[in-house]
Parts: sequence; C-alpha cells; structure tokens
Amino acid sequence: MSKSFVETITEFFKPQPPLWACELTSKHVIVAAVNSHRNKIAEKFGADLPGDGKLESARPVVQQLLSQVGFKGSEIAVVVPDESARIAFLTAEHPSKNSEEQQTFIRWKLKKSIPFDVDTAQIAYRILGPHRGGTGVDFLVALSPRSVVQEYEELFSSLDIQAGIVLPSTLAALNLLTTVAGDTLFVKVAPDCITTTVFQNRRIQFYRRVTDLSLYDAIYPTMLYYQDKLGGQAFERLSVCGYDASLQAAMDEVQEKLGLIPQRMEPKSVEDIYKPALGAVHLRPEAVV
Repeated sequence: MSKSFVETITEFFKPQPPLWACELTSKHVIVAAVNSHRNKIAEKFGADLPGDGKLESARPVVQQLLSQVGFKGSEIAVVVPDESARIAFLTAEHPSKNSEEQQTFIRWKLKKSIPFDVDTAQIAYRILGPHRGGTGVDFLVALSPRSVVQEYEELFSSLDIQAGIVLPSTLAALNLLTTVAGDTLFVKVAPDCITTTVFQNRRIQFYRRVTDLSLYDAIYPTMLYYQDKLGGQAFERLSVCGYDASLQAAMDEVQEKLGLIPQRMEPKSVEDIYKPALGAVHLRPEAVV
C-alpha cells in the first residue's frame, strides 16, 4: 500500500495534520506527539478520566496532561469516540465533479437513514472509485452532529488550543494499518464499542460498530457479510487494535472458532492505547523501532 488510509482521504481533514494529538475516550485522556518527520514518537502519555463520563470533566485532566508532557504549539488533532460519527457507503450513478453538489447529494441520500440533522452535520467524504460489479461511483462518508464536533472544539479552545482536526478513533487508527493484496479485517476494541472494517484489494468495503458484545460476537456477523454480500473467501489478515490487556483470551476464542489468527497492529513495540492518536498525526509505523 503506497499510502496509509488516512493519507488517501485527505479530504476528511487537511493536508498537514498537527504533530500533537489527544484522544478522549469514556475512560481515558491519551496524548501523543511525533517529530517533524513523523518517523519518531516524541511524547506519549495517558491518564484516567473521572467516572461521570461528561466531557467538561475532562478539561482539567486534559490541561494537566498537556502541561505534563510539555505540549508546544497552538494546534492539536482531536480523536473522539467512534460513536460520535456515522460512517456510510454510498453509490452515485452519475456523480457531479463539483464538491458542493457532491455534498448536496450525500446529505439528500442520507437524510432518511441518519438519526440527526444531516443538513447541519459536519460531513467529510472520499470518492473510493468505480462501483464494484455495476455502474456508478462509490463514496465513503463520515458525518457527525455539528454540536458534537463543536463541543470538542470548545473544550480545547478554552485552553487556547485549536482543534486542527477532529476524527473518530477507528479512522485515526486506520492510518497505521498496512493492508495486503488479499483481504484484511481490521478490528478495533475500545472501552465502549468494537468496530470491524473490511478491506478487499486494499480498498475499504465495509464498516460496522457494535456495543456490549464479545469480540467473537462482533466479528462473526461481519465475517458472514464479507462472505455473503462481498463475495469474500478468506481473510488474508486479521489486524487487531485493543486497549484492554485482557484481550488475549478473546482473541484466542476468535482463532479457535473462526480460524483467524489475530495480529497486533504496527508498530508492535507501542501499546495499542496510543495508536489512534499516533495515527491521527500520521506516524510512519515502519520507521519506529
């Protein structure tokens, strides 16, 4: 894969992401930074959050953590929980080449299937290419309620820091994923959800987020969809990124029942909890020892 996933969808964010990133989960604040060449980790640190789950409660923790790691600059990438965004796949028969008209089409197409106001939502998308096995062009779309994005932006602006980009955790982590010529299943385990993402011939084809399920129960329906709807035969690679140290037992169950051998996401020398933040700042994982 010549470019990492997020690098190939720069329309989602901006050409030059910040060198610092902060991820907020329901349980943690995680900060990571890279050097100017993005080939070395400059800082990484995490702290627990108070148990009330409110974003405002995270402010003093974020402030203290950024001070502790010696944050420099005025801009940061903000990684938010996957539940903050909806990921969708659309096909347009004859898409316009005008970006405003493309956005109008996307909002119209998703209006009945998204449970918030699509007209005011923060939207980002990427044209994936010709529709497989038919006519038209496929789009990958990420959208969030504007109020949700604004809440995170305001948290950092209260600390005199600009949220240079705001992106969901799985999309951030995918920036570190190296796919193979065969099919890849990427599984990300967060404190409150599990996401499964399918790549075929290095192209993203499917995304699913579930809550309150075991790793096996999260993966099995995706595997059925991959076989029945996407015509897949067998995954060449199962790549896993998880925060929980007890994840090994769940991965053993997946291997036993589905015959898939889980592999940790690169760089393996780095704890998984930091990988979405490092993906958000475009760390080059092959350069990390």
